[in-house]
Amino acid sequence: MNKFIPIIIVFIIAIVIGIFVGPAAPSAEIMQLRLSRVILGICAGGILGFCGAILQGLFGNPLVEPYTLGSASGAALGGSIGILLFGTISPVFAFVGALGVGLFVYTIARRKGGFLRDRLILAGVVMSFLCSSLVMIVMVMGGRELYEILYLLMGYLGIIINATNRFLVIFLIVMSLILVVYLYRYYRELDIISQGLETATGLGIDVQKISIIIFFTTSLIIGLTVSVVGAIGFVGLVIPHIARLLFGPRHIYNLPASFILGATFLLLADTLARTITVYELPVGVVTSLIGVPFFIYIYRK
Repeated sequence: MNKFIPIIIVFIIAIVIGIFVGPAAPSAEIMQLRLSRVILGICAGGILGFCGAILQGLFGNPLVEPYTLGSASGAALGGSIGILLFGTISPVFAFVGALGVGLFVYTIARRKGGFLRDRLILAGVVMSFLCSSLVMIVMVMGGRELYEILYLLMGYLGIIINATNRFLVIFLIVMSLILVVYLYRYYRELDIISQGLETATGLGIDVQKISIIIFFTTSLIIGLTVSVVGAIGFVGLVIPHIARLLFGPRHIYNLPASFILGATFLLLADTLARTITVYELPVGVVTSLIGVPFFIYIYRK
């Protein structure tokens, strides 16, 4: 537990920075908005970091994250359709989009007796590009402003939690955290799977069953997250590597560490997004500027 103290301290500092740092002078309205951003940043960043860690552990691939498997882009596509129909992003449509793409990717990768994990990753990457393009087409044909498209595809934490949406946001956050806790119970199985599929099978682990459960549960969580803050990339790619570097390969430690570090990273990225330019950037722009060089570094290694 002592190993977590430094990252918890940094996490608390990130919360303080998120609340008190910004271009606008503090006021009751500004503080309410910043508090909303901090709450959303903690939940979204933590969930993305956690999902990235559990997917990388499951597939044994350091380049896997929710975007790689198409879940985030599918949720964004569903959300864009919800915006056109109801004028606002719909959690139901985002959830259906994430699961729909997940089912399609799984169908492509499936073979007799199970599915090929490498094919699952490749199919997810292709579907991610396709869904991002379809989001642009749907939003442009619907006459939406460019900033709406960018915030949906790159993420935005500036949602004010008020009496109108408070119950919905709380429900989505609670459901997502419950599913995170549910997935955490597989940390022992993930440790065994990371030793090799033959070893896991020999020890009685049903790799195919666990893979399907984790894949579709993370798709559901990502769908819920994107329905609130949009699709934020690279958090699930960068953070698990840092967690493993600090806490080692055991998932009992690096999964919660990925949650805390993911929340910290997104809070700091959001602070940068609203302070480095006159106009607020989508938070995914900042995470991408950090994540892309990191992705290239990992790929070359």
